[in-house]
Amino acid sequence: MYLLRRGGLLAGAVLLAGSLVGSPAQAQNAICPTGLPGQTGITSQINSCTNGITGAYSNTALASQSLGELSQSSSQDSTKATMASISDRRTSEEQRCPDGFTRVEGICRPAASRFAPEPPPGGTWMPASLLASMPLKPASAVEPVPRMAVWTQAYGNYERLTGSAPGLGNFSVLALDVTSTTWRRGVLGGVDLTFRNVASGGDGLIAGVLAGYESSRTSIKTSSISSDPAAPSGFSTMTALLSGPAEGVYASYFNGGFSTDLAFKVEFLDLNVSFNDILGFESNPSVGFPATTVPFSGSGTTRLNNYTTSGNVNYRIPFPAGGNVWVELTTGFQYTRSDYASDAAMLGLADGSLLRLLGGRGSGSRVPGTQCE
Repeated sequence: MYLLRRGGLLAGAVLLAGSLVGSPAQAQNAICPTGLPGQTGITSQINSCTNGITGAYSNTALASQSLGELSQSSSQDSTKATMASISDRRTSEEQRCPDGFTRVEGICRPAASRFAPEPPPGGTWMPASLLASMPLKPASAVEPVPRMAVWTQAYGNYERLTGSAPGLGNFSVLALDVTSTTWRRGVLGGVDLTFRNVASGGDGLIAGVLAGYESSRTSIKTSSISSDPAAPSGFSTMTALLSGPAEGVYASYFNGGFSTDLAFKVEFLDLNVSFNDILGFESNPSVGFPATTVPFSGSGTTRLNNYTTSGNVNYRIPFPAGGNVWVELTTGFQYTRSDYASDAAMLGLADGSLLRLLGGRGSGSRVPGTQCE
């Protein structure tokens, strides 16, 4: 599976708003110079580098806070791939026929019924009425012995977000702009056992473990264009590399049209960040400090663990009743807790959590003559 996604102005504006509102003050010295000509004691406070005498808007701080949102997006992509794989496993087990049988027109029939005798010239194949008279195999006849299966899935994603917003508070003279570009890729694999006739005839329970590896590369460009000569404009570029293994467990249960999936996954990630910033420090005539533009660059490394729990509840409705086409109603959730190492605060990153509630409708069909092994 390879996904392509592009976010527009609205998504970028939301990204900016999330970075500008409610950000805690932190001593993020790694993203601010400690001094500049004529001034010392500069530290990072919210989105600025300041010592109380002069200050500059930190585009790197904006980028690093946006990076926290993008880091969780990496976990979301991995979780989507995980839940899609579990759903595929469940569907294959739901439609599996007993040994010696194959699915024809959505019904398990003896495997020999797949092959009708070659008709004579001008003749016809086996009449549908004769095929329909072949003995059927109820779903409950699938062997209750646990069945092992192995699966793998690769996935990828390209995402581009752009947006702009006015500065707030002391930075109201600034016009803020951000563009982020992210490439993500990963691979997942799992091993599971399927148990049939667990609570009632024909139902099934799948339980397994999964492991994988993911990586992403994000480039964030931010700018703060000033309309006041006393507060120069600023620019920043940041590159972040996020990679590491993942492991987890999952389970799926199905019974008739009802099914539910649940997974827990932990990602152990390394985050490497580098940036180049041009800071525009505002003038302060009372101390004779002129408006000054200062280049600053830096880098840092930290650890990130993402803990994700996700689940879906589904109900499949055949359409028409008893047919091979269906509509499936789905509702679910994803909860991710992100825990950074203590040195992440120096890069403007902090622990956080994200809860997503999901809902939707899908459809599908069985292909006549498809064999389930």
